[in-house]
Amino acid sequence: MPDLPSPIPPDHTVIFLHIPKTAGSTLHRIIKRQYRPAHLYHVGSAADSLSTFQQLPEKQRGRIRFLMGHFEMGVEAWLPRPSTYFTILRDPITRIASYYAHVRRDPDHYCHQLVTTQKMDLETFVRSGADVMVNNGQTRMIAGVLYDIPFGKCTPDILETAKHYLDERFLFVALTEQFDESLLFMQSLLGWRTVYYASRNANPQANGNKLLTEAARQAILEVNQLDMALYAFASTRFAAQITAQGQLFTRRLQSFQSGNRRFGPAIHLVDELLIRLFQT
Repeated sequence: MPDLPSPIPPDHTVIFLHIPKTAGSTLHRIIKRQYRPAHLYHVGSAADSLSTFQQLPEKQRGRIRFLMGHFEMGVEAWLPRPSTYFTILRDPITRIASYYAHVRRDPDHYCHQLVTTQKMDLETFVRSGADVMVNNGQTRMIAGVLYDIPFGKCTPDILETAKHYLDERFLFVALTEQFDESLLFMQSLLGWRTVYYASRNANPQANGNKLLTEAARQAILEVNQLDMALYAFASTRFAAQITAQGQLFTRRLQSFQSGNRRFGPAIHLVDELLIRLFQT
């Protein structure tokens, strides 16, 4: 599938399957500009958040045009309208390093106390088996088996299921490492307006880069063979899609990046002001 699919039909609900630490925080702000609040629903990280969504009246679920959150495949069953998914994948090594840094920072994360009290470094955390999100977490979420399979027990058929879903149920698969190109594809496929942004996570240390020892890198590779293969699969397809767009897309990308350097910070400030306004 080298070329992009057709834009989403207007009667479809878009489902953003947000894999943790794949640039979703930056994307969330862009998304909120595109949809009316009544048409946008965010499944949060609280344990009961998904069940809260599932228990909404059908009429309210039917108004949702964009659903996003840290959930796995299968939420489309609770949407009365036709739906299609998209997601962002990230190189498993940098994603897991960033995820570990998040666990250490966030006292509400279910592994925070374990990591901090036992003073786990990244390698120890990955090898501990404490969190399936660092064991082929991307493949698990897309295949819809996030917590169904014990740590270290993923089999190749799960990878094939994830690839099948990407081919059949996903409008588009973006890449964190090519975020600008991904944004332009999303803009075309989803009919979005302004997509300028200022990154919310520009600090490399915040993303865990300085925590990546060679031993940690090796540990991540050992327990994420499926995620490495899935990322390679998506990257090959993404590269083919870019090639299929030709020089016109290259010029469009250059124009966008130039405009984003000029206008992204100002638009980010407007986003911040609007968030504060609606919180008061």
